[in-house]
Amino acid sequence: MNSRELRRAYLQFFESKGHVVLPSSSLIPDDPTLLFTSAGMVQFKDIFWGKVPPKYPRVTTCQKCFRTTDIERVGTTAYHHTFFEMLGNFSFGDYFKEGAITYAWEFLTQVLSLPKERLWVSVFEEDDEAYAIWRDMIGIPLEKIVKLSKEHNWWGPVGGQGPCGPDTEIFWDWGEEYACGPDCEGPACGCARFSEIWNLVFMQYDAQPDGTLRELARKNIDTGMGLERTTAVLEGAMSDFDTDLFRPICEEIESLMPRYASPVMRHRNLLADHVRALVFLIADGVLPGNEKQGYVLRRVLRRAVRAADRLELPEGILVRLVEPVVATLGEVYPEIVERRRLIEEVLSQEEKTFRRTLRAGEALLEEVLSKLKEGDILPGEVVFELYDTYGFPVELTEEIARDRGISVDRVGFEREMEKQRTRSRKVTTYVAKLAVKDARALEPTVFRGYAELELESELSAVLDEAGESHGEAHHASPVTRHGTWRFVFPATPFYAEAGGEIADNGWIENLSRPGKAEVMDVQKADGTFLHMVKVISGEFRVGDRCRLIVDEARRRGIERAHTATHLLHAALRKHLGEHVIQAGSWVGPEEFRFDFTHFAPLSPEVLEAVERSVNEAVVRDIELKFYEMTLEEAKTFGAIAHFEEEYRGKERVRVVEVSGVSKELCGGCHVRRTGEIGLFVIVSEEGVSAGTRRIRALVGLKARNHFVALRRELRRAAGLLEAPEKELVPALERMLAEVRELRAELKRLEEERALTLADSLTAKAEEINGVKLLGAVVEGGTEQAKKLVDTLAERLGRCAVILGTETNGRAVLIAKVVDAPLSAGNLVRVAAEVVGGKGGGRPSFAQGGGPKAEKLHAAIDRALIEARERLTKFQNQAP
Repeated sequence: MNSRELRRAYLQFFESKGHVVLPSSSLIPDDPTLLFTSAGMVQFKDIFWGKVPPKYPRVTTCQKCFRTTDIERVGTTAYHHTFFEMLGNFSFGDYFKEGAITYAWEFLTQVLSLPKERLWVSVFEEDDEAYAIWRDMIGIPLEKIVKLSKEHNWWGPVGGQGPCGPDTEIFWDWGEEYACGPDCEGPACGCARFSEIWNLVFMQYDAQPDGTLRELARKNIDTGMGLERTTAVLEGAMSDFDTDLFRPICEEIESLMPRYASPVMRHRNLLADHVRALVFLIADGVLPGNEKQGYVLRRVLRRAVRAADRLELPEGILVRLVEPVVATLGEVYPEIVERRRLIEEVLSQEEKTFRRTLRAGEALLEEVLSKLKEGDILPGEVVFELYDTYGFPVELTEEIARDRGISVDRVGFEREMEKQRTRSRKVTTYVAKLAVKDARALEPTVFRGYAELELESELSAVLDEAGESHGEAHHASPVTRHGTWRFVFPATPFYAEAGGEIADNGWIENLSRPGKAEVMDVQKADGTFLHMVKVISGEFRVGDRCRLIVDEARRRGIERAHTATHLLHAALRKHLGEHVIQAGSWVGPEEFRFDFTHFAPLSPEVLEAVERSVNEAVVRDIELKFYEMTLEEAKTFGAIAHFEEEYRGKERVRVVEVSGVSKELCGGCHVRRTGEIGLFVIVSEEGVSAGTRRIRALVGLKARNHFVALRRELRRAAGLLEAPEKELVPALERMLAEVRELRAELKRLEEERALTLADSLTAKAEEINGVKLLGAVVEGGTEQAKKLVDTLAERLGRCAVILGTETNGRAVLIAKVVDAPLSAGNLVRVAAEVVGGKGGGRPSFAQGGGPKAEKLHAAIDRALIEARERLTKFQNQAP
C-alpha cells in the first residue's frame, strides 16, 4: 500500500464508522495566537476549548502540517520533517478511550494487515483505564504495553491551563537487529528499532491555574497518525525519504548532483523536505518577509539553498524541484497545481536575492572563522554584524560555524540586539494622536455618515488637548477660539480615521447660541468619536444643540478613492494571483496609496492590464451593495478580510460588494455606483519592504489633472523638438542618433588632440641619469589626465610623469613612475601641499589634489624640483 492508498483507506474507514470527512485547513491557521497549523486538531481548537459547539460529533481529516520545533534534526534522522501530513480522527463528546483504541487497532491490523506481534503501545503510567483496554480488550501481551511518565504520554495544556490529558502511542517494531543494544529501553528509546505511528490523546481534564485538574464535562478524542511514517512501514522503508512521498524528489536531486556519496544524504534529505514545505507554504499565501510566517519561510528557503550548495547543485535548483513535488501531491492538494507559477517565481526571486546576501556575508564570516580553531566561540558582535549589515540569519551563522566545530556567542548576539532596540526606541518615540483622561466622556458614538452628511446632535462632552474634560463648558465660561478642542456627540455624520481612510473635515454650527467651529480631524477612542475642532467664532457649552456638517466635496473625493482601492485589489488578484492581499493603505480625496503582498516589481504590461481592469469596472457603472452579517457568514459569502483580527469578537461586520468584481469586509465610505469614481490612473509602483509592494493612484479630477499636466509636458517637449506631438518619439530617436554621432566625433577629435598634445609634451621631457622627467598642467579634467599620463609613460619608457588639471574648481594631481628610483606617491604629496591639499598612493601611480587650482603650475614645479633632487642624489650615490 502506497501513500495515496493509505490516505484513502484511512478516511474511508473512519467515514464508515460515522465520521464526517473534512478537508485539510490551510497551513496558516484562523487563529492569531498561532503562526502555523502544526497538528490536525488546530482547526478544531475552539471546539476543544469549549468556545463553540461541534457541528459534527465525529470527524476525520488528512491535515497538512508545518513545524519547525525539530528543524535542526531534519535530514539527520529518517523521520523528522517540517512539512508533513497528519491523518486524524476526532470525537467531540462522543466515543472516548475504548472507541479510540479499538478503532485504531482494527484499522492497523485488519485494514492495513500489520502483524499484531510487530506492534507495541505506551500509556501514561497512571492511566489504568487505557492500560486495561489494551491488555484485556485488545489482548496485547503485557511485555508490549509500556507505562511511561508524563514526559512521554501526556498532552497539554497549552499555556499552562485548559484542556489536557493522557495519551497512548502505537509503535511499529522493526526488529531486535535494529535496537541500540541489549539495554534498549523499548519504545521510550530513541533508537531505530521503534517507530511511533499513531498517537491517541484523551482530553479528559481541564487544568486550572493552580495546577489542579478537573474532569471535563465533555471528553474529547484527538488522534494523529503520521502519514509519512506509516507509509514507510507499509513500504518496508527504514527511512521516510525512501517512500513514494519523497523518492521522486530525491531522485531528481541525485540526477543533478555531480557525484553521489552517502555523507551527503543528510543534505539531500533536508533539501527534499524543505522544498515540500516551501511549495505548500507559498501555495497557502506565505511570502518571504522579515517577521512572522514570512521570516520562517525565508529561513527554510535559505537552509534549502545552503543544502543545495553542499550538494554542488546548480543555481535555480529550487524551481526545478517544484515539479516532483507537484507530481507527487498535486492530485491531493490542487492548490499547489493552481499556484505553481507563483511558487516558482517566488522561489526563483528569493534564491537570487539570498545568493547575493550569501556571497557578501560568507566572505566576512569566512575571514573571521579562519582565525578561530575548533572549540572556539564566534563573538556575538560578529554574529550581529552579519545579521544587521548583511541580513545573514543567525541560524545560518550557527550552522556554518557548527560545521567547523565552533560555537556561537548567542548571549552576546542578543545583547547587541537589545542595544539596537534601545537605540530604536530613542529615535522612534511614539506620540499618541489622542489621549482621553476622563473616562466619563467615552460614550459610544452612533455613526450616521453613510447616509447623512449633515445632522443635528447635542454636544455631550468637551475635552481639552490633554484629554481632560473642560468643566467650565458646563457653566458660564464659554469654550473660546483659543487652542483646539475635542467635541463629543452621541451621533455624528463625520467619519473617524480608520482602515486607512482619513477622517472627514467640515464645520459645526451652534444652534443654541452663536458659535462656529472647524472640524480638522476625527479620531476614535473605544467607540467614541472625538472631533478635533478649532472654534472660529462664538462659544460652545455642553448641552448645546449643534448642526454637524461634513465637507461634502472632500468626502465624495475620499469615497471615490476608497472604492477604487477595492477595484484595484480585485484587479491585482486577477492579474497576479490570489496571494495578493492588502497590507495597508492611505485613502485621501481622489488619491490613495495601496500596499499589497507580492514578491517582485510589476512590469509595465501588468500595470497597464491592472489599470485597464479598474477602469473597465468604472465604466460599467456597477451599483455597490452593502450588507451586515456575522464574520462566519461574511467568509461563507466570499468576502475578503484584510486584517481579520480587527473583526474578531464583533457581532456583525459590514460587507461591501461590487457585483462580479469584489467582496470585502469594510467599514469605510464608498460611492453608490462605480461610475462616480471617474478616471483611474496608477502614478507609481514601488517596493516598501520584503514581500510588500506599493501603488499610488489618482481618481476623478485629480486623475484628469495628472493627464493634463502630462499633455502640457508633451506639448512642451514637441515644441523643443520642433515636431508634431504624434511624431515625438521618432523625432527624439533621430535627435538621440545625432547626439551619439556627435559624441563619437567628439571622442575622435579628443583622441587626436590628446595624441598631438602627447607628441608636444614628449618633446619637452628632460633626462636625468637615464630617467625621463616630465611635468605639465593640462586641460580636460581628471579622466583625460589619467589617459594622457598612461600614454606619455608608454612613450617615454623609463620615466616619471606628473600632470595637473582642474576639475570643478579644484586642483587634481596625477603621477606615474616607470622603472625609476622615485615614488609617485611622494611626488603627488609634495605637489598637493602647494595646492592646499594632500595625496598619495603606490610608488608606481598616485593621485591627489587640493582647493587652490590657481597654484597648479607652482605645484608641478615643486614636484619636478623634488624629482630632480632625488635623481641627482641617486646618481651621486651610485658606485
